[in-house]
Amino acid sequence: MPRESNQSGGGGSAPKKSVSRPSYLGGSRSQTQSLPVETKAEPVVSKPASEDKALYEWKIWLFPRRPMVSAIVVLVVLGSLALAYWTYPEPLFIAIIALILLNRLALYLFPVKYTIGEVTVGYETLLARDKRTWDKFFTYYQFPDGVLLAHDTRGLRGRLKEGLFLYYNRDLSNKEQILDLVKARLKPPKEATRDDQSSPSKGGILSAWRRVRRAKQSREREE
Repeated sequence: MPRESNQSGGGGSAPKKSVSRPSYLGGSRSQTQSLPVETKAEPVVSKPASEDKALYEWKIWLFPRRPMVSAIVVLVVLGSLALAYWTYPEPLFIAIIALILLNRLALYLFPVKYTIGEVTVGYETLLARDKRTWDKFFTYYQFPDGVLLAHDTRGLRGRLKEGLFLYYNRDLSNKEQILDLVKARLKPPKEATRDDQSSPSKGGILSAWRRVRRAKQSREREE
């Protein structure tokens, strides 16, 4: 009897298995899998905690306040330039000497604009400019015509540094306003010295000698 074919459409036939190519032989697929994209976080730019803001500004011109002193200053400048020209008659040399003299005397010869800010204090004039932060100063000293912002003069380094003098108006109309702003940021001399007892010998030659001596003594004790 003839055998029945296995491909007959009988109900008991086993289902066919789908055969697929290995993954390493697969080419381009129609459906691509979406891979997670790594997003790099942009760097956050840190802003300064406190921006400098001008609290008070005023202008001072010292030249017309003292006519006799101003006349002497002008004569000294002209005499210095004449002596320099007589010594070395070179225009470039005379121009350099004049620029140096005007730079050193700019605070007296030209109008000065003072600015007190939250972070800095200073002045600006022709050929000269000085702007410093409040933490550079240690205390202040009052004078009849202004206030001096000074460094710690108990050490050698503080004595060598130049302070900053803030002149009042001629009629002293802004004296209290300037003092209030200065007192809010600096302490008077006695209070500043009392609060900083650890720095009387800081920055001096004697202090350095003491540190070297202490280091030698500690080394001898360890041996």
